[in-house]
Amino acid sequence: MKTITKVLLVDDSEATIFFNKTILSKTGYADEILVAKNGLEALEIIKSGVIPEIIFLDINMPIMNGWEFLSEFQKLESTFRKTNIFLMLGSILPAEDKAVADSIPEVKGFKGKMLSRVVMDTIVMECFNEEYFTKELTLMG
Repeated sequence: MKTITKVLLVDDSEATIFFNKTILSKTGYADEILVAKNGLEALEIIKSGVIPEIIFLDINMPIMNGWEFLSEFQKLESTFRKTNIFLMLGSILPAEDKAVADSIPEVKGFKGKMLSRVVMDTIVMECFNEEYFTKELTLMG
């Protein structure tokens, strides 16, 4: 199975990071899982030359929130913007915020805060070619 080279989780919640890292590990889709606790840390990772194939981005974070990150991300060289970004939501996104997100080409969709095998299968099918295959997810035993 071909895997996603790098996934960047951007969230200030330790519990959400732990859960999503576990799901990504169990699905076997990600070779490397990077973590940033806010948008500023995420930008520093990207500016260091790391180009994640997927970013799961929380909106509400301290220091630099998801919207501020997206604004700065769009200013980067196009080399750094070959990334699929999914906004991770804990509630319904207001229509005006959805319109802003829809105007950013790298934003591919909106997902709930917690990932699942079904979500990852869908993302891989939508964003990548047929070289990616699903694996069984076994959370227990």
